[in-house]
Amino acid sequence: MKLKLLFSHLLLALLLSGCGGSGDSGSSQEDSVQLEVVTDYVLDDTGSLLTELESQFQGLPLSEFYDASFKAIELRDLESVMAAGRTAEFDITDHALNNISDDYYFQTVAIKTLIRDTLLTYDRSLLSAEEKFAYDTYRTYLDYAVEEAEHRDLQYPASFGFFGWQGATESFFSEVLTITDKAEAERYLTLLNQIERRFQQIESLLDARRAAGVIEPRITLDFSRNSARAMANRSAEQTSYYQAFDEKISSLSDINSIERQQLRAELEAIVEQRVIPAYRSLEQKMASLRAEAPSNIGFGQFPGGDAYYRFTLRFFTNSEATPEQIHQLGLEEMARVHAELRELFNQLGYPPDETIPQLLARAETDGGIIPGSQAVGNYEEIIAAAYSQLPEAFNKLPQQEVVVIGGDSGGYYITGSEDGSRPGAFYAQTNTSLPYYTMPTLAYHEAVPGHHLQLTLAQELNLPRFLREMHFTSFIEGWGLYAERLAKDLGWYSDDIYGDIGRLQFEALRASRLVIDTGIHSMGWTYSEAQNYSQQTIGNPGSIARYSVWPGQAVAYLNGMLKILELRALAEDRLGDSFDLRDFHDVVLGNGSVPLNVLEDMVNNYIDGN
Repeated sequence: MKLKLLFSHLLLALLLSGCGGSGDSGSSQEDSVQLEVVTDYVLDDTGSLLTELESQFQGLPLSEFYDASFKAIELRDLESVMAAGRTAEFDITDHALNNISDDYYFQTVAIKTLIRDTLLTYDRSLLSAEEKFAYDTYRTYLDYAVEEAEHRDLQYPASFGFFGWQGATESFFSEVLTITDKAEAERYLTLLNQIERRFQQIESLLDARRAAGVIEPRITLDFSRNSARAMANRSAEQTSYYQAFDEKISSLSDINSIERQQLRAELEAIVEQRVIPAYRSLEQKMASLRAEAPSNIGFGQFPGGDAYYRFTLRFFTNSEATPEQIHQLGLEEMARVHAELRELFNQLGYPPDETIPQLLARAETDGGIIPGSQAVGNYEEIIAAAYSQLPEAFNKLPQQEVVVIGGDSGGYYITGSEDGSRPGAFYAQTNTSLPYYTMPTLAYHEAVPGHHLQLTLAQELNLPRFLREMHFTSFIEGWGLYAERLAKDLGWYSDDIYGDIGRLQFEALRASRLVIDTGIHSMGWTYSEAQNYSQQTIGNPGSIARYSVWPGQAVAYLNGMLKILELRALAEDRLGDSFDLRDFHDVVLGNGSVPLNVLEDMVNNYIDGN
């Protein structure tokens, strides 16, 4: 997913000597900092904006239209521009967090509608096969964006984790926004000073959804509320906003100790006066909504929920598969994976009459437990070994490195910035011991040959900007799961039966998602029913909260992998001895992230050309 969040201030009027993060009595540092007043957003006139853009697009060759129109889209999301390290390219000097209001959203949709309608004026029949791939990808992206607007009210603006604006905002500041010099440190403070405005907008979105009859179900609303309360009850220095900034400015070479102390003092004032009150107010807003929050989960309970869910399935699978078909596919794939697991358990001499959860628990223990302090080193070794074997399956490898970063949470990847100031990062959990048997597969999915390889290559390819930037989940997550299977096909598990069991457990997880997601949103499953199915099939209660607040997304993984495997088998069958896995991967990865129907056209074109 891309939640597009990302981002003078006044220096100290007076710096009190001898004050660190905590003082004894009297005035504190933050009392002496005068923070800039943040005004409301001013929305441009939509009609005038569309007229101006229409004039800019008039008569452009298709390639120039791509560049001009996608730049207009990017200018609506300057946080992503800053996250990519492209500020100079866009000549951004007035740093601001994105306007996330409904008014701004619908204005952006109007712009994308104009761009879609203009794209349709170009004669697709005159394009080459390769040009049609780009055209169809852009059109699919725009069609989805326009249709999604019909379901705007069916969203949870303040949900927990990465799934709502509060968590995504925190992640941007703590993990994405770079601070490599004094100017970027000042930018961070400028943006953070605007967080009260951001959270006021979140509260307005909550009010608008409530008016439309949509309130996040109580069970996950409580997760979201607890998260906001936890931040509101911390001291400034305990917040991730403070800690991330403090760590990053500690190594800056272009500031002296006095300037560093000034920056920290202003940071403390912003957190105390803007950040913590914003979280406190949001928590109170969610508390007021709780009494009206439904006890059931699933979007099918809301007006228009069924139509919204079917849209999300089309969006996340690039197919017309119905909830019933996806549910059945999940059951069939689960049976296949369980059968493959039992073959491995039999090789280990495990009791054949035990359940899958019991057998997985045996493998978890027997495969070895890695202390959290050793997790980063183990992942680095796995990734280094994978890198050394990539040339047997890939002609092109990413130039940007991937690093492993330990922390209290993990199991995810964040793409590096284009300017190289932030490398691609695989985040590993280090605050607890980890079962070894899950580690290789997780590294292959998140780093190489998974997300890092695919996403970084897309950045580095000589493609139109929109092809490098667009993210189709079925392709990206399908590739990540395909990377796990590819490791098996390349023999990387040949001497690691426990790692192979971990791979199949992850594959079972992806199959369970098809059953659980459709169960929740189309068949009225309760939270407990979903947890019970997960426990029985993969040995743990699963991420039911995630699936309940992010409908459709969880089905993309297995759906995408199966399509890539289907296309690989087709190419192998049609090309016979002339099939080269490296060339096939060039085709799959050669146009960035594309819809699966476009990927199928690309592979068929590759087959016909050989």
